[in-house]
Parts: sequence; C-alpha cells; structure tokens
Amino acid sequence: MQKNWLLLTLCAFYLWACSPSVRLAQPEDPLLSILKTLREDTLMGQVLKHPETYRLQILYTQIDRSANGTPRFRTFEYRADSTRYFYPASMVKMPLALLALEKINHLRQNGYPTLHRETPYRLDSVRPFQQPYAAEPTAPNGLPTIAHDVRQIFMVSNNPAYNHLFDFLGLDEINQALHQKGYTRTGIVHRFYAPQRDQRYASPITFYEGDGKVLYREAEKVSRMTWENPQHSTTFGKGWINAAGERIDEPFDMRTKNWFALTDMEKMLRAVFFPEAVPAQNRFNLTDDDYRFLWRYMGLFPRECDWPHYDSVQYPDNYVKYFLFPPERSKHDGSLRAFNKVGQAYGTMTDVAYVVDFKNGIEFILAATLLCNADGIFNDDQYDYETVGRPFLSGLGQAVYEYEKRRPRKHRPDLRCFEEAVK
Repeated sequence: MQKNWLLLTLCAFYLWACSPSVRLAQPEDPLLSILKTLREDTLMGQVLKHPETYRLQILYTQIDRSANGTPRFRTFEYRADSTRYFYPASMVKMPLALLALEKINHLRQNGYPTLHRETPYRLDSVRPFQQPYAAEPTAPNGLPTIAHDVRQIFMVSNNPAYNHLFDFLGLDEINQALHQKGYTRTGIVHRFYAPQRDQRYASPITFYEGDGKVLYREAEKVSRMTWENPQHSTTFGKGWINAAGERIDEPFDMRTKNWFALTDMEKMLRAVFFPEAVPAQNRFNLTDDDYRFLWRYMGLFPRECDWPHYDSVQYPDNYVKYFLFPPERSKHDGSLRAFNKVGQAYGTMTDVAYVVDFKNGIEFILAATLLCNADGIFNDDQYDYETVGRPFLSGLGQAVYEYEKRRPRKHRPDLRCFEEAVK
C-alpha cells in the first residue's frame, strides 16, 4: 500500500510539472539576462523590440575547462531557427576553405604525396563563360595556391578566392561532403559576382611544381544533382531592383541562393577550434599545421597579414570583425581576438566568432545574424549596415564579453596555442 501511494504521488507530481500551464522554476538564461541589459540602449533596444523585423538570431556558447583542459560547452539561443532562411553571404566561404584544405590532404594521402596547400595551380577555360586563371600578383611567388585563396577569404573575405575554391571542389562534391559531415542545413550552389556562369560546370584545374611538372589534374566537373533549399521564409521585403535597374514591387525571393543555418555555422566553427570535442562526423580531415594556419588567418587583423599586404587605412582592424570592435576605426593591441568569419549582403549581416582574451583567460563563441533593410527594397544598395548592423553586433559582442569577464571559472583556460598562432 505504501509503495502504491508513493507511486501515485510521483505520477501526480509528474503530471503537474508537465502541464502546459505550469512550469517548474528554472535558472535564468544568461543570454536573456545580457539582452535585458541592452534594452536600455536606444539602438539595441529598437532591434530587440522588433526581432521579427530584423530577423534576429543569436547563439552564445560558454566554454568551461576541466582540470586537464578539456572544454565543456553550454549553448544559449535567442530565436535561433535552423529551418528559417537568411542570406549567409560570405559565410559560405568558410566551409569551402575547410573542404579545399581537406581535399588537398585527401589527395596527398592517396597517390599525390608532394601535393600541399602551397602548390601552384591554374584554372583553364573550356567554355565561353569560364575564365583562365594562372597568375596572382598578391601571392608570394605570383602564382595561385589554395593557401593564398584561404588567406584572402579570412583576411578580407575575397570573392574571387571563393570562386576559385568553388571550381576546385565543384557543386556536387561541396554539398555531398557537407551533408555527410552533418551540416544538413547548409547548401552552396552559386559563385559570387558571376551571373554569366552556369554553376553546374567547374573549370579544369592543374597543380604543378615550380618547373612546370604536372602533379595533379582534374578535368571539367559537371554537377548531375539538384540541390534545393529546404528552409522556409525565403521571400523578403516589398520590392527589388532587377538587372535592368527596374523596381519590381513584389517580395524578393532568395530560394535559389546559398543557405547556411546559424546552428551549422556555430557547429562548424567549433570543429575548427575544438576538433576533438565535437563528434567525429562533424570534423574535417585537417592536419595540426592546417589548424594553426586557419587559426592564424581567422584571428589576424588585416594589417598583420604577411601575404597579401593590406593597407591599414583601407582595411582597419575592424574590417571583418563585427563583434566587440566598434565601427570607429582604431588600432588594437591584439590581446583580445575574434577568430571569425563574417557575411554581409542583401541587407543581412552575420558574424560567427571564437572570442579570446589572452590577458584575462576568457573564451566564448558568439554567432548572430540580423537583417538591416528598413525600406524593404533589395538590390538597391540602400542598407542599414553602418547605422544598425555594425553598432548592434559590436554592442552585442561587448555585452557578452563584459558578462564573461564577471563569470566565475573554476579552471583558467590555456590559450597559448591560439596566441602563438597570431604572433
């Protein structure tokens, strides 16, 4: 009888706790606490008051270390939705950089032992819409390499470099690999600023030694598969400008453009900085030297880059660093770093970053995207990047950083590997 009474009591408690109208008290979400502090700011409050208008999504990941340095992650979300579309813009350059380095390793391990990321290559043309590419004046030896493309992608988000990697990989190889790795809310189906290109065709590519000896060659690759955007809400605004400069008064439909969910972005960034702490499926086949190479060029300010050399006036420290570093141009000492990738196009701004403070032993991951297009017209180049997007993302990064400075940590992280990468 006593056992039955206890069982009935437990069942009644379970039903009460699970009732839609009753919720057990939970500790407050730290991201929500941070966002509450931002509502006092006029701009930040305006965005947070109308998150639907700005299509705002945020992911904040706390990192705590064990005594032996093993990271533990806790991710907090604000309106994050892997099924809802936003235009990822240059964020898609990150997966192509990782897949290109992985492909070089795969080839080296399977019959091409002298091939590496610094091996020169050339793209050939076999169709009217293809352009040959065999010289790169900004590279150390004046020749294209996969390493140089990757450097340019992370340092200044170079569009031609992304297009070169698109040709190296090809449409089907890109998307099959990403889906096999578990990035199922990601699809990369077009180049940038190449409307004349048939995206199905990837140019022939040849890797060769300095004396011209061919090391590896791929003929033209042709995509045989159809890749369709699975996400919803792909129409935006109330009008758009077509190629002839005419305004079309109907929503702008982006269903045929690239897609990359914020959740996949955060997961991919984590795979770059903490490969041993993510499921094996999500990892990329990269060497330790590849990881150091990526950390370096994801973390440097443009003026610190060796190749290419970037002018600090044209490319200030905050050029592709939206979190933390304010829109105002200023030089930073490097003790605080955002190892990141950003995207900006069609009014949408996105940043995904592993933020590190070497002096204070702070680390966290932050990802956010928002739409900055008050007039609702697309392709008119009238977006609110500088008045809304940059200030909001900078303020968000600063607010999370200030919270992290107060957050107690049982064990201080050893960040020397990342610090050494950017020296």
